[in-house]
Amino acid sequence: MQKEPGEALVSLCQEQTALSKEDISVLYHLQRNLQHFADLAGADIFIDVLTREAGIAVVVAEAKPGTARSLYKGSVVGQQAIQCNEPAVFQTFETGEPVPNMQGTSQEGYPISQTVIPIKNELNKSIGVLIMERDNSVQVRQEKTMEFLSKTTQKLTDTLLSQTEVGEVLPTLIHDALFIVDARKKIVYANYVAHKLLLGLTKGLNPVSIDIDQLIHQVPELEPIFSKDFDAQELNVQGDTVLVRSLPIIEGTEVRGTVYLLKDITELRKKEKQLIAKSVAIKEIHHRVKNNLQTIASLMRLQMRRVKNKEVSAAFQESINRISCIALVHDIISRDTSESIELKECLQRIGNILTQSMLSPEQKITIEVRGSAFRITSDQATPTSIVANELLQNSLKHAFPHQMEGEIFVLVEEAEHHIKLVIRDNGKGFPNGFNKETNAHLGLQITHALVSESLGGKIKMYNDAGAVVEIEFPKWGAEKNETVTDHCGRR
Repeated sequence: MQKEPGEALVSLCQEQTALSKEDISVLYHLQRNLQHFADLAGADIFIDVLTREAGIAVVVAEAKPGTARSLYKGSVVGQQAIQCNEPAVFQTFETGEPVPNMQGTSQEGYPISQTVIPIKNELNKSIGVLIMERDNSVQVRQEKTMEFLSKTTQKLTDTLLSQTEVGEVLPTLIHDALFIVDARKKIVYANYVAHKLLLGLTKGLNPVSIDIDQLIHQVPELEPIFSKDFDAQELNVQGDTVLVRSLPIIEGTEVRGTVYLLKDITELRKKEKQLIAKSVAIKEIHHRVKNNLQTIASLMRLQMRRVKNKEVSAAFQESINRISCIALVHDIISRDTSESIELKECLQRIGNILTQSMLSPEQKITIEVRGSAFRITSDQATPTSIVANELLQNSLKHAFPHQMEGEIFVLVEEAEHHIKLVIRDNGKGFPNGFNKETNAHLGLQITHALVSESLGGKIKMYNDAGAVVEIEFPKWGAEKNETVTDHCGRR
């Protein structure tokens, strides 16, 4: 049975550290507020403590942000941290001082930026560290790219600055405006795109052999481009957006010149703004669809209350549950920043809707969702949610006909290319001789159609101390499977 966060912290500290009860109590009370820290910072937050083994720390508490995407797929509580991967952690343990924004490697092997703060007791002794982690992979890739470019420019230095016809040794298919400036700040080369750019600013100007100061004097709009050095910056030049990159040409320790690359990204930025506007509009549509579906469900509830026939009332409730399930998916997408949903969270919310609507107060039938947390596309989210809704409704309705207590378990697993969903109950199981082709009711017909046609997957049904349904389908829009198989009987 999985321990509560506080229990796990106390247990790990007692088993692996030499901390006193008072020190463990300090960490325990800090852990209770860890989720608030993670939500406010929009980052993963951890508490690490030193173990009895030198040079090794252990993660005793964690909190994933609810306001941003976590860097971790699973829990890392109980895992060890070593100095070569997380130098900031051990630097703080050694000095007792905070360490901001130091590079490290996460428990799952990703480059991260760590900010580490010491946790001290009443005697001002460090008993642990509070760690905030953010994704650092983009910065690492940029640094490697710049290192590669710097080495390359060193090899090209003599070629670029010693040729009388520089244009002959440069690629002719560069689509950016390219300027090469020597150490005296004189332009020694400008490609066709650069000439075309300057012609748009001032007619007939040939920049080659012109000093940068003279060029800026004649074309003041170019001053922001050549006035300072930067790796990459977007500038406004006469109403257009220009991305400017500058790269020093270095020989040994001497700067021999600078290469400037100018790219017109005006249309790109316009398209980005259009995409953002479309994304906002799509989310607003999801929000309105959700509201409309909830309105329909409310109207159906009003109508259901007027119906005296129990079978008709049950059919109304099943339809309301289906509508609420679809509305839930639209609600999640309208609130999220991506066109995907976290499947485990969605299934938990579906389970809550069904237990509240289908069970009487005295019934103690629980739905527990287990497995890893991962996301699926919005295209897959709706059919997957409807399938789960139908199967859970089926279990609540048929598995426990004369029982006041029961358990339903939902397991979600993510394989390399497929997603697996298993729904199991400890009820009476499937009846003998059931045939989906002749006996399946509407709910199972909907389930089989969605699994085979919308999800491109396959379904198995069998008895094992209760009813078990296994569904497997390709993830992220993979190709549809051709066959749909099943076992044993069905309800």
